[in-house]
Amino acid sequence: MSKPDKLDHESSSAHYLGYVIGGFVAVGITLTVLRMMLPLLRVLLPVLVGGWIWQRWHKAHRSQQERLSDIFYQLIREHQGRITVLDFAMHTRLSAIEARAYLDARAKDFSAHFEVTDRGDVFYLFPTLEAWDPQSCNLFSTKPNTASNGREKSGIVNEALTQAQLARRLGVSAGMISRKKLAPDLAAWTRLRDPDGLAWTYLEQSRRFLPTNSNHSTP
Repeated sequence: MSKPDKLDHESSSAHYLGYVIGGFVAVGITLTVLRMMLPLLRVLLPVLVGGWIWQRWHKAHRSQQERLSDIFYQLIREHQGRITVLDFAMHTRLSAIEARAYLDARAKDFSAHFEVTDRGDVFYLFPTLEAWDPQSCNLFSTKPNTASNGREKSGIVNEALTQAQLARRLGVSAGMISRKKLAPDLAAWTRLRDPDGLAWTYLEQSRRFLPTNSNHSTP
């Protein structure tokens, strides 16, 4: 073997040995650092994992709440502020307990009222934007609305009305009028919804509704 070849072989061996030694040193340093950081990692790792899990849960919870809110407001618009636990549970796929808890919370937030039908069904009654709009048929107004000529806007204050006519006047469904006509709070309930703040009573013989302050008689 020539001298240059021998030198090249020794140089390669030296480099290889240097790499091996350097690797062992790096591994040793890494193990030492890990051993020193182990107490810190035992505390820090659960915190990091817990924070990641909480962020995932919070994101999922916020997405769920946004979905429930969208469905809630959609049902309120479609049903003129009336909603039941069953309706909400069917649309949201929640259990009855979860649906009732959600509606109870919203009822507290928006000062909703409750209506119990003859069959025992409970309706949550939420005021809608239309109900609070002074330019529309105000379902909760107790102030009379007058037209520009000084006459009463409704034009009907002393006439007995049918169920359908009263439903149109109050801005509710005829079915709701049918359920409320024999209720003891009919007068107070209709007063809140009448555009002129009138309270109505039901005459069973004629099957008509008459303002309680009216002297009009029906056959």
